[in-house]
Amino acid sequence: MRKSFLILCVILLVACLTAACSSKSNNGGKEAAGGSDGKPVKLTFSIWGNDTHKAMYETLIEKYREDHPNVSVEIMTIPAADYQQKLSIMMASKTAPDVVWLMERAIPQFMNAGQLEDISSIKSDESYKADDLIPATLDLVTDGDKLYGIPFSTPTNMIYYNKTLFEEKGLKTPRQLYEEGNWTYEEMTKAATALTQPDKGIYGMNLIRPGGWNTSWIESLQTLVWAYGADFFSPDGKSFTLNTAEGEAALQYFSDAMFVSKIHPKPGDQTTFESGKLAMQQDLFSYMGKAKAVTDFEWDIAPMPKGQGGQGTTLGYAAYFVTKDNDHVEEAKEFVKFLTNSDNMAVTSQFFVPSRKSVLESDAFLAQGPSPESVKEAVLEQIGNAKVRQSFQNFQKIDEKMKLNFDAIYTQTGTIQEMLGKMEQDLTPILGE
Repeated sequence: MRKSFLILCVILLVACLTAACSSKSNNGGKEAAGGSDGKPVKLTFSIWGNDTHKAMYETLIEKYREDHPNVSVEIMTIPAADYQQKLSIMMASKTAPDVVWLMERAIPQFMNAGQLEDISSIKSDESYKADDLIPATLDLVTDGDKLYGIPFSTPTNMIYYNKTLFEEKGLKTPRQLYEEGNWTYEEMTKAATALTQPDKGIYGMNLIRPGGWNTSWIESLQTLVWAYGADFFSPDGKSFTLNTAEGEAALQYFSDAMFVSKIHPKPGDQTTFESGKLAMQQDLFSYMGKAKAVTDFEWDIAPMPKGQGGQGTTLGYAAYFVTKDNDHVEEAKEFVKFLTNSDNMAVTSQFFVPSRKSVLESDAFLAQGPSPESVKEAVLEQIGNAKVRQSFQNFQKIDEKMKLNFDAIYTQTGTIQEMLGKMEQDLTPILGE
């Protein structure tokens, strides 16, 4: 009896070990993404995108869960204007999302504060093809031999234009002028003046990013400032440099377009390009999703116009990061790795200019726009000379002072020269910190 019992125990032990080995074999010899025990894991992922972007990510998350059934991902949408401040509060209170979007101006703050995880291990997987990532796009997220983020959006800014309005007026389009070598701010002003129709509520141009009045001065006006041969700050970020003749001319152009020629919407005006009442709108490639929904008129894209300082094209920048000391660091890294592989970056390239060379140069990406030729001109031909906007560790303080001073333009409470003097006075102590 005792012998039979021992034999039964041995049989049961062997069966258990066999089942365990089989389970490990079925998983490719790897632990489940949620941990070796496969317990449920919930990741949070913060973005500032719109509902269309969110829907795209929800589809990718469904795909991710096919191989990671125990990992769920909740998308947290935070308005772009509040994003950095809210994320700063969450970081300080240890309630930050596991995976976050960060734009260039916010990256130094969180990297220097030690609040982001080193994700260099992602590159060790040969199937990930890390060498396909454009090296220059990694500079901002690299510190020594450590990699803290993977860029997913490196767009040039561009002009979206209502081709139908141009054709109705018999005007050359921005693309035609660009191809002739004549696409300048002077020509844009001429076209905007001809296209503005106050009785129909139509404006010739809009430089402010949609919804960005007094919240996105650097995104909306950096190109104009560069094109006039000026800059907001010195290269080392320690001096305010806009208070020059060139800087004054750039802001005077902006002010006059609103209040003198009235070819540009005034502050608070919510007229949108998709309404058909803006002949030209400055924006990034990510606006393409909304533009594609337009059916009432024909539209196209073109590079930014030239000024005395050149085109001044900006290169937008956003990357995925894993926050420090969260409860699911490895799972968060795995999710970032998934989002930035070639297949999925091809998916997100419908809104974001990819940092993978193979995706950027693909026929599928070129087909994202109104035509492959338009995308080549507005994106591929501009990337080489475009510049990433400056980033600062204390951007929130700088942003607050800049927005307060820009109110003088929007409310017409002083001259441009007076406003620049006040800006310099307010910004100098902060830049010196």
